[in-house]
Amino acid sequence: MPIQALPSDTFGMADVGARSDGNELIPMCSGKRASMTGHRTDGSSIDPVLAEVWFPSQELSYLIKADQRTRDPAYGGHRWWARRPPALLRALLLAMSMPTATTPDEFWSAYASSEPVLAGQVVTDPFAGGGSTLVEASRLGADVIGSDIDPLAVRVSRSALLPPEASELRDAGEAMIADLRKRLGHLYPQSPGETPLHYFSFAEVKCLSCSAQSLLYRDPQLALDRQLRGAVVREEALTVVCPDCLHLQYLPDADAKSFDCCGSTKPIDSGTYTGTSFTCPECGSAATHRQLQTGQAPRRIVAVEVTRAGRRRRLREPTKEDVAIVDLALEMWQVERDALPRPVGDIVRPRHDERPMSYGIRTYEQLFTPRQLLVLGHAFKWVQAQPFSADLLSSLELAISNSLTTNNRLCGYARDYGRLSALFSIRGYSLPSMAIELNPLHPDGGRGTLEACIERMARSAARRVRRYTWSSRNREVEPIDLTFEPTGRVVVAQHNAMEQAPGEAVSWADLAVFDPPYFNFIAYEELSQFHRVWLGAPNLMGAPLLPQPGDPVTSFAEGLAKAFEGVLRRLKSGKPLAFTYHSADPNAWKAIGLALDKAQLRVTAIWPVRSDAHMGHHSHPGNCEWDLVLICRPMRDTLPTELSATVSSWVSLVAPLEIEEADRLTVREADRQNFSCAISVAGKRYGIVAQGQR
Repeated sequence: MPIQALPSDTFGMADVGARSDGNELIPMCSGKRASMTGHRTDGSSIDPVLAEVWFPSQELSYLIKADQRTRDPAYGGHRWWARRPPALLRALLLAMSMPTATTPDEFWSAYASSEPVLAGQVVTDPFAGGGSTLVEASRLGADVIGSDIDPLAVRVSRSALLPPEASELRDAGEAMIADLRKRLGHLYPQSPGETPLHYFSFAEVKCLSCSAQSLLYRDPQLALDRQLRGAVVREEALTVVCPDCLHLQYLPDADAKSFDCCGSTKPIDSGTYTGTSFTCPECGSAATHRQLQTGQAPRRIVAVEVTRAGRRRRLREPTKEDVAIVDLALEMWQVERDALPRPVGDIVRPRHDERPMSYGIRTYEQLFTPRQLLVLGHAFKWVQAQPFSADLLSSLELAISNSLTTNNRLCGYARDYGRLSALFSIRGYSLPSMAIELNPLHPDGGRGTLEACIERMARSAARRVRRYTWSSRNREVEPIDLTFEPTGRVVVAQHNAMEQAPGEAVSWADLAVFDPPYFNFIAYEELSQFHRVWLGAPNLMGAPLLPQPGDPVTSFAEGLAKAFEGVLRRLKSGKPLAFTYHSADPNAWKAIGLALDKAQLRVTAIWPVRSDAHMGHHSHPGNCEWDLVLICRPMRDTLPTELSATVSSWVSLVAPLEIEEADRLTVREADRQNFSCAISVAGKRYGIVAQGQR
C-alpha cells in the first residue's frame, strides 16, 4: 500500500521529497492526517517472518567483505562514521518481509534483483545516521520514513535518497571553482610547469623551561617510495628535511638510517617528539601537547609537494613567496572575516573527547588556517548566492562540507603512500606531528579537493551499481550490476527517537530496521559538529542517547526503551522489529536487556554477522568485528521458550570464518565475549511467535 500522505507531527520537523513518479508527500507539518489502511486488527493472525527462522550469516559475512572492494557511490557523497554495511541491511529488509516458506534460492534471487520487491511497504528507521537502511529500502521499492537527532545525518541521508542530477551538480561545481580560482588562486602560487598540491609544516613550540623556540617533529622523513601497491611513484626513494637548516635532501635508499647535513649526521628515525612528549633540544626538558598547547603553535612550512605535467610528483623547498602568502592570507581573512560564512562559536564543553581543546584549540575557527577559511568561506557564500533548487544547493554545500576533513589544521600525511591523512581517519581530533595543508583548488590531484568532493557527490546519484551476491549453486560470492530506480517516497526528519511528538500517529510502518547508538561509543555528535557549524545547524534535536554518569546502564536502558516504544507505536500490529548491536562490555548488554524489559519486548531470533572487518589501527583488543542482529516482538505476541544458541554453535554456523583465538587477547576474543553476553541477555528474553488469532 503506497503512502498517500503522512500523519502530521509524526517526527516533528520533516523534509519532504518528490520522486520520479511525480508523487509528492504531503508535509507532516501541514496539519493533514492520512487514513492508513492495512492496519492489522486484534483479530488477525500473526505469522513469523523469514528472519525469525533463517538468516544467511556466513554468506553475508563474505558479501560484506566483497562489497568493500567496490564502494557503493550512494554512500560516498559525504562522510559518516557508523554506517552499517549495505549488504547486511538489504538482506535484513528482505528477510523481515518474506514468509518462512521462502527458500534460500528465492531469497538470493530477490537479493540480486533490481526489481522493487518491497513496493507498497513502509520502512522506518529512527536512527538514520548515514542512511544505509533507508537507501537500501528505497532501492527495494519501499516508502521510507527516517529520522535522526543530528541535522547532518538528516542532510546526508536525504541527499543519498534524493540526489540532484549529476550533470547539473558538475556544471554548478565547475562554475563555483572557476570563481574561487579567479578570486583566490594567487594564494597557491604556481611556478612554470608545477602546481602546488600539499604544504608540509612543523609546529614551532616554546620550551616551558628555557623558553627556546624549536620545531616539533617525530622524524625528518617527509615522503618515501617503498613501491607499495597504490602508492605514489616517486623519482626519489626518500625525501628528508634537515631540522637545522631546513634544506631538503633526496636519498636513493628508502631504508636509509641517517643523512649528513650542517656538518653532522642526522638520524632518520628520531626527532624532538617521541611517544607522547616533546623534548627540548636546548635543555632536554619534556612537555606534552597539552602543556605546550601545540594546536595553536605557529607553523613553519618545510616543503611543498607539486604536481608536474607528464612527470612524477616531487617535494621542493618553500619559496619566499610561499612563506609570504601565509601572512597575506591572514591579512585578507582579517578584512573579509565578518562578510563570509565561517564556523562560529566555541567548541562545546563538556566533551567525551577532550581533543582538540586539550592542545589549545578553543573554537572551530581555530581548526583552520586563514587560507582555508577564505576558500571555504567564499565557496559557501558563492553557493548560497545562486538561484539553485533546494536539493542542488544542499548537495553543493555537502560537497564543500565533505572537503572540510581534508582542509583543516589537523591533516597529516601517509608518507609511504603519498596521500593526505584526513581528519577522522583516526578516531577523534588527532594532532599530526607534521601537518599538511591541501591546495583545494588543484585541478586533478589530491585527496579532498573541491573538485574531487563535487565529483563524489555527483557519482552518488548513479543508478547502476556494482555489488555482490551469493551463488547458492557455486557456494561463492559473485559480482552483480544492479540498476536502481527507486519509486517509493521519502521523508527524512530531524527528530529525537526517545521523544513522542504531540498527536503522533500510530500503526503505519510495515518494517522497522535500525542501528541504535552503542553503549561503548564514539561521540559522533561531537564529530559531526565540526561540519554542522559550517552548515548553520549546530544544534541537535535534544539530548543524544548516551549512558549518563552515575548510573550509565539504567540511563542508557531507559532512553533506548523509549526509542523501542516509539518504534512499536509506528509498527503495524503483528510486525517484528530488528536492530543490530555489538559490545564486549557486559554492561552494554545488560542495558539492552533492561531496555527490552521496559519496552516489553522478547527476542524471537538472534544472528551473528561479521560486519566490521577492522584493519590497521582499528584492529586492536576490545574492538568487535561481529554484529548481532536481533529480531524482537511485543511480549503479548510471543510465548517464552529456550534459546538453543551457544558460542560454539555460532562458531560452527559461520565456519570457516574465524571468531576466536583463545590463546591470546585479540579482536576475535572480544567477539567471543560479545557473543557470550548477547546469548545470556537474549536467552532470558527469548520467545517464539504465538501464531493464531489474537
